[in-house]
Amino acid sequence: MAIVVQGIIEVQKLLHQPPVIVGGVAVLSRLSNPYRATVDLDVVDRLHGDVPHLEILRSADGAEPAPPAAVLLPTPYGPVKVDVLEVRQIELDLPSTDPGDRLHASAHAWANDTATNMTLQVSRSNGEHLEVATLVAEPGPLVAMKIQAVMNRSTAKQGTDLLDTVRIMLDSATRPAALEQISTVDSSVANDIALHIDYWLVRRRAQALRLIKSVGGIDITSDDVDLISELILDACNRR
Repeated sequence: MAIVVQGIIEVQKLLHQPPVIVGGVAVLSRLSNPYRATVDLDVVDRLHGDVPHLEILRSADGAEPAPPAAVLLPTPYGPVKVDVLEVRQIELDLPSTDPGDRLHASAHAWANDTATNMTLQVSRSNGEHLEVATLVAEPGPLVAMKIQAVMNRSTAKQGTDLLDTVRIMLDSATRPAALEQISTVDSSVANDIALHIDYWLVRRRAQALRLIKSVGGIDITSDDVDLISELILDACNRR
């Protein structure tokens, strides 16, 4: 994880502001018991600045573009892949008719606009200590982003996204916040979250459970999946 933390430090220097961290790093940062490592970094760009984040990062010395919207950024520990997830205002003002496209835009905007500051720390086996303060997505938006991402991912990544969703909802440090945030988000976003939860954790529960177990979630049961879907769908319901 040292390369990821150092990557955040490098991105912060280049952007002259703390990046908004989403993806696996954000999930691991929020959980009370992180269950996996990751070497990729995902950041959100709401495109409010004069120059897009991706353009700034790709113009850095030694940086290499990585399709479709990423960059291999050099660090003292080797290159780190930084994926830049852009959200255009028109995607929010004129939402897509596709629920997946809608939730992709709204969930990332939600993550960006509600991210809170965290200090991430890594201690290496040689005693070296790395630390960075940055903005990290909250549990509610992470659930929305993770469940939306499943549809367009490889089989292995589908399992990871589903397991991340499950871990957030089973962790006592993140479950209350996730449910409270989902219960108060705009109803259109909640409706799209409910559609995706129903698709993956209700109608395709058996498939989702196989995917979850294939990436290490051998302790997850069908009862866990049922509970999680019930909790999230209840939070999405606007009575």
